[in-house]
Amino acid sequence: MGQAAAGQPWTLYLAFYNETGGALTDPSAVQLDITYGQQVGLAADTAGPYTYQGASQPVSGQVWRTGVGQYACTWNIPASAAQGVYVANWSCQYGANTFLGVEDFTVVGGFALPVPAGDVGFWTGGLTYAAAGIDIEFGKVDANGIAWLWQKLEGWDGPDVQGAGVIARAGDHGGWASPQYFAPRTLTWTVTASAPTQALRDQARAMLQQAVPVSDLAMLRVDEPVPKFVCARRSGKLTEAYPTLTDVTWTVGLVAPDPRKYATAQRSLSIGLTPAGGGGGMVVPFTVPFTLTASAPPGAAAATNAGSFQSPPVAVVSGPITGPTLTNLATNQTVSWSGLTLNAGDIFVVDFLNRQGFVNPTVPSTSPGMPSTGGTFWPADIGSSWWQLAPGVSQIGFGGAAGSGAMTTYYWRDSWV
Repeated sequence: MGQAAAGQPWTLYLAFYNETGGALTDPSAVQLDITYGQQVGLAADTAGPYTYQGASQPVSGQVWRTGVGQYACTWNIPASAAQGVYVANWSCQYGANTFLGVEDFTVVGGFALPVPAGDVGFWTGGLTYAAAGIDIEFGKVDANGIAWLWQKLEGWDGPDVQGAGVIARAGDHGGWASPQYFAPRTLTWTVTASAPTQALRDQARAMLQQAVPVSDLAMLRVDEPVPKFVCARRSGKLTEAYPTLTDVTWTVGLVAPDPRKYATAQRSLSIGLTPAGGGGGMVVPFTVPFTLTASAPPGAAAATNAGSFQSPPVAVVSGPITGPTLTNLATNQTVSWSGLTLNAGDIFVVDFLNRQGFVNPTVPSTSPGMPSTGGTFWPADIGSSWWQLAPGVSQIGFGGAAGSGAMTTYYWRDSWV
């Protein structure tokens, strides 16, 4: 049918014939869908659907009639369109039947988005550095027409370990197993930006350089079937290569201080406390003996971690309350602040990963690895035992001398290593 160009309009034409007499005939309805690579039903629409609504001259976003049984439609091809073969899918309603006619056309000058052999799509994910207001989405073309391609990520499989591991036995074979922990996760990331111009290529270079902080943390997301992220910063060199004048490929060294991979979907659970005192007379409407079914104690609820590794929560305690306590009833571990009093309207944000709590932070955070900013630091009692949520279901609790409206909300994410 011909070649269209990215960034330019392209007009598509239809001629509909009556199969009985072979004459041009007007169908009762006409629709155009434009797909990439395969016909409609096998591929999602790239553009459209465009329908005939009675126009007899060019109308943006509509099919128009040029004569008996003859129709046309103009597609304003985005500059960001991928190059390759597209399909014009014309659907015509005639009588009780719908007829589909397809025709291929080629778009040139766009971006070639290569797919690895055997893959069914692109690697997708994102790099978000909220402090700079940057969010780069990979496997997509941004508003500037820059195609961001994710090529490789090494170190996503599992982190290293740290610690002595084994201490040699004196005068005997073997050794003693000493405490050992996961080390920070180290990653090597390879990505490419394909831009329409050299100036936009350099804009992409500056954007990625800024999005990978040196002394802060950015969120690197991998779109697996269960999307996950790590909080990471630059480690070592960030190198650039230039396969063409408008393309740039980076190899980025990253380190995630927290080796966990967290689900992008956040879980939350709120637990309130009823002020002490009050009460009244009651007539019990049953007689003994009877059976009671066990349930969670007041100030407790069940939390689920559907991952494979323990996950540190963030708790936001709302006053009024004195001496709040946060407890993992599955492990009998409690963190307490016996000298802390929160008035109505005060909040206390507790980060179980960093083992810190701040009263009225200016920027509260409920994401592990992304600490709150501002506020007054308040240390936990010396006898406290910090805890995390094991995989599966755990009973967690909230206590203290509470006034009306006292509550804590736990936030956490499923976690893997």
